[in-house]
Amino acid sequence: MTEQTLTTRSPLRRIYDWCVETAGKRYAVWVMGGISFAESSFFPVPPDVMLIPMSLARPDRAYFYAMLCTLTSVAGGIVGYAIGAVLYDSLGLWLIQLYGYGDKVESFRQ
Repeated sequence: MTEQTLTTRSPLRRIYDWCVETAGKRYAVWVMGGISFAESSFFPVPPDVMLIPMSLARPDRAYFYAMLCTLTSVAGGIVGYAIGAVLYDSLGLWLIQLYGYGDKVESFRQ
């Protein structure tokens, strides 16, 4: 890839490409678990971008990878729920504003 291509790609595309590249690394299981955890509460890239290539490369470990994604996703969902239930006025509002949904949330509340 040229340097110009790297600078013109969107931040989300760069994260996606990094995830796909990381799927072949030794530490990919840890990264996939972290992404699965984060995606269920705030991260925009799903763990599937790592789960699929890792499962295709190692079919004997596909169920392990799926179980890891499931467990870390549930744990991340619990954290996401806590952000909404306990920390809504501070961290929750900040995340809603970060993603640009402030107006939609307010119209829904009314």
